[in-house]
Parts: sequence; structure tokens; C-alpha cells
Amino acid sequence: MIRIVGFCLAALLAASQAQAQSAWSFDRGATEISFIGHRFGAVVTNGRFERYEGSFAIDFDHPERSRVRVTLQTASIKAGSPLVDGFIAGESMLDAAHYPVASFVSENVSRTGEHSLDIRGRLTIKGVTQPFSVKATVDGDIERARRGDVLPFQASGSFLRPAYGIGRDVNIVDDQMDIVIKGRLKR
Repeated sequence: MIRIVGFCLAALLAASQAQAQSAWSFDRGATEISFIGHRFGAVVTNGRFERYEGSFAIDFDHPERSRVRVTLQTASIKAGSPLVDGFIAGESMLDAAHYPVASFVSENVSRTGEHSLDIRGRLTIKGVTQPFSVKATVDGDIERARRGDVLPFQASGSFLRPAYGIGRDVNIVDDQMDIVIKGRLKR
């Protein structure tokens, strides 16, 4: 009997935690994932990824229970011209032919303010996985989002190209690259 009661309590606790999280995805019509490269502080290259996916299990009351997963199709890069697109997707940079997907998976989410989060996890590019940190800010009304409305947000993080074997002989951009996501999540 004690085992049955214990099992029922564990099942109820798991169910309540599952209900506290809600599943979200990118609102594709209102979201852009971009990259920015600088040289001596000036922006020298930028572009966006055309094909991406994201899944988000969000717990508004306990952000530490939230989970984030984002994947980018590396060949979908658009930087303004076919020549530049081909170079960035090419072997010396993203090598999209051999590594068609880059991904981020969260490991820890923590609240840093009323509308801001620190999301730490692992970024994989060209088969290399490194720790990666994302700063995210919710731009919308969280109470409306709880009731099912869209959730506008911004997120950004930076990484060093050499850590992933990107453009070892390229010296027209600094080593640090920024990833910026602006958009909305929807259920």
C-alpha cells in the first residue's frame, strides 16, 4: 500500500512539473537568426540563416526547469551575395557539405532579471562541441504568454571561430562571431 501511495505521489509530482512546462517553437514568419562578424570593432559581415528549427520547454515559474534546443542548416546562410554565401558555407568556414547542421542544446537556464535569462549549454559547429552562453530577454507580456499568446524575445551569444575550426586562414574578420536571434515563440 505504501508503495502504491508513493508511486501515485511521484506520478502526480511528475505530471504537475510537466504541466508547468509548455512547449513552444519559433514563429517562422517573425523570427530571424543572424550572425555578425567584426573587424577592429566595425561590422564587416553579417547575414542570416534561412532554415532553422527550435524547440522550447518553458517553465515561467521555474526557469531552471526550462529546456532549449536550436538547430541551424549551415548551407542556408545568406550574407548578401551568392559568392559570399558560398564562401561562408564552404569548406574553410562552415563546411556545410560535411557538417550540414549546427546546434545548441541548453543545460542550465537561470533568471537574471524580471524579463531576462542566462541560458548555458553546448554549441556544436563542424562536429566540435563547446560550452556556450546565451543572454535572452523577453520583450512581451509574460502573463499573456502564459495564456497562449506569442512570446517576443531577443537572444544573443558570442563564440570564437578558431575553437570550431572556422576560417583558420581568414583574417578579414575578428575571431569573435556573434549570433543574434530576434523574434517570437508560439505554441
